[in-house]
Amino acid sequence: MNDSSSAQDSYSEKEIGLICSDNATASTCPNGHNQVMENHQNVDINDQQSPKPTDSEQTTVSQISLVKKPMAVKDGMYSDPVYKKISLINGEINKMTKDELKKKLGDLRMDTRGVKEVLKKRLKSYYKRKKLMKARINTSGNCIYDYLLVIDFEATCEENNVNYQHEIIEFPIILIDVKEQKMVDEFHSYCKPKLNPCLSEFCSVLTGISQETVEMAEEFPSVLQRVEEWFKKFQLGPENKFAIITDGPWDVSRFLYPQCCLTQVGFPKWARKWVNIRKSYSNFYHCRPRKLEEMLENLGMQFEGHLHSGLHDSRNIARIVIHMLEDGCQLRVNEYLKSDTSLCGHGEVRSIARDQDSDNSDDMGDSLKVNKKSVEISDEVLQASLKSMKLDDKVCEKEVEDIDDLLTYYNNQKT
Repeated sequence: MNDSSSAQDSYSEKEIGLICSDNATASTCPNGHNQVMENHQNVDINDQQSPKPTDSEQTTVSQISLVKKPMAVKDGMYSDPVYKKISLINGEINKMTKDELKKKLGDLRMDTRGVKEVLKKRLKSYYKRKKLMKARINTSGNCIYDYLLVIDFEATCEENNVNYQHEIIEFPIILIDVKEQKMVDEFHSYCKPKLNPCLSEFCSVLTGISQETVEMAEEFPSVLQRVEEWFKKFQLGPENKFAIITDGPWDVSRFLYPQCCLTQVGFPKWARKWVNIRKSYSNFYHCRPRKLEEMLENLGMQFEGHLHSGLHDSRNIARIVIHMLEDGCQLRVNEYLKSDTSLCGHGEVRSIARDQDSDNSDDMGDSLKVNKKSVEISDEVLQASLKSMKLDDKVCEKEVEDIDDLLTYYNNQKT
């Protein structure tokens, strides 16, 4: 690191008020924490020749011992002192108003769009990357995956969905290059439904898919086979690590898994774990789980295209993903499907306690065996499946919110 970079770095720290006096015996930093400065250079509390202190002096010596004794530091990724400085910077950023955040981001020639929580996270990520690079600490955490695949199915539906089995009628995938942070390719196909070949008027209006479109489309097994071939085009699995991204748990548990049961095809193992972008967004920006349009709005963007078009929804989810990568988010798989083949037609969603460094590379070309008999999903089974979704064991209200959101998905014409 050259001298000019060090000077610029120091100026940035002073600008946000993080410089404390090195000469003070006890001073208060701008973040409100008292910092005790050592002023006992000539005191050696471990000197065996020093006279034994009297009772009246015991307290004073004990206090000096607390000052002199270095604080134990645990070995691990956060043992480096740079993380303390990052913590101080984060404390100062938390005090800034929205206008101050936008001005600072503008001075750094960074994106100034978004709500206050987004702006704070963006600025924190900037200083974190800068400090870690200066301390020569690896900052390549974003690149655990080579690609991210955004999937958002559309399925048959009716205005009253009681005991209704959905069938996938649109299969879109958006391929994101993580290192380049951009969309590089798309897969898109419509699927011909089997149980309910005639789309309801409600479904056509909601999804924008016409009856003629699905009648001309291939059936789901053929489309899934073309998806597998498309994966090979980019060497997804053997050469390039990847993860699936969905907006919620339902694309896999309510649409893909039942569809594989219905059409008697093996469930693809690469779809058994995924990144729930709602959960990742909520954890990264420290806010409640939000729907697609709300996430876009909070990032300073607007939905582009037709809402509930699978392709357009996927593209907009991809825009959110790219924005989060730019803000420093390290996306990780956070949900997986615990399948129950004895109740073919539904899958139980489980949360991964902490985002894991997991990918689908070892799951290519292998499928989960499913019951060959098509079983209709009763309302009781559906309710049991929804209640078994452990979306967040620590925050029960999130689970209730997600379940309610799923039950009203089509009735309210919202995701």
